[in-house]
Amino acid sequence: MNTEFIIDINEYKATIYMQIGFFEHKDMSSPLHMHPLTEMHILLSGSAILKCDKENMALQGGEALCVPANILHAYEFYEKDCKRITFFIDCDNPSKTIKKIKLSQTILSLLCKEIEEYILTGKDYKLKPLISYICSDFFVTETKKPFAHITNRKLLLDDFFSKRYTSKVTLDDLAKELLLSHKQTEREVKRITGNTFVGELSKRRIDAAMLLLKATNLSLTKISELVGFSSYSGFYKAYKKRLASLKKEK
Repeated sequence: MNTEFIIDINEYKATIYMQIGFFEHKDMSSPLHMHPLTEMHILLSGSAILKCDKENMALQGGEALCVPANILHAYEFYEKDCKRITFFIDCDNPSKTIKKIKLSQTILSLLCKEIEEYILTGKDYKLKPLISYICSDFFVTETKKPFAHITNRKLLLDDFFSKRYTSKVTLDDLAKELLLSHKQTEREVKRITGNTFVGELSKRRIDAAMLLLKATNLSLTKISELVGFSSYSGFYKAYKKRLASLKKEK
């Protein structure tokens, strides 16, 4: 099913050209080619290499890659479960640089759900602001992301922590993005996550550290740095606390 709709990307209008559905691949490659429009690749699962303007970009499940217009590119997909979403963007102020970002699992799950809903009903009132939200990471970095279009604060909190847990972020950073006061944001974080801001940030960092422990041979000191801790002692304390919490949940 092919569809075309207009969205806002920050303060700019954009037309999205999308073949609604999911592409599945296994050990597939394409020849070098280019398009007159920006192309967005969202890899839901598997891994791929996209050759863009003589640069190889590794893409893993959960990552999105923006290929600007008129850039030579080709792709190679690996593994039997490679699945992606692709669409073209015609924007008044197009992206000029190749850029890759990690999307939160909540955003990915919601995107798949809304695409399936659109296939069944043809309703796009939830799909359009979600695509606008995703695309805004790639366009016009000086302007605010269109949070006003997304009212699900659980989704927004998950997206904030998933993308920024490695940074030195504060409750006030989140308050600015949600357009709420310090106190209101504090209450929303507690209501939605059950944690304080610091507690939820620590949880996200430790969960990421646990994945790195399983998937790499990096030292605990290096892992603590990669997930955003400024000291190893702080990391170790948070790690033991998270382990104790997980044991209670079992």
